[in-house]
Amino acid sequence: MPADNVNPAIARIRGERGLAVKIGKLLGISRQGVWMWKNVPPNHAAAVARFLRMPRHVVCPEVFPAPKRVRRRRNSTRN
Repeated sequence: MPADNVNPAIARIRGERGLAVKIGKLLGISRQGVWMWKNVPPNHAAAVARFLRMPRHVVCPEVFPAPKRVRRRRNSTRN
């Protein structure tokens, strides 16, 4: 995977010292197991998203699609 296409959650886990250890403890897996991830596994996506305070669709876009944006109409007072 090219460096410019790295998942933001994986980049954060690898970039912040000690974060892989904390996530590993949270999930009951080793730090090395977390470091081996190329993408966050879908079965851990919700817990990782809550821990990192990131949306699930950012943490695991393969499983959780981005929410559709709703365009709001402006109330126009012009006639």
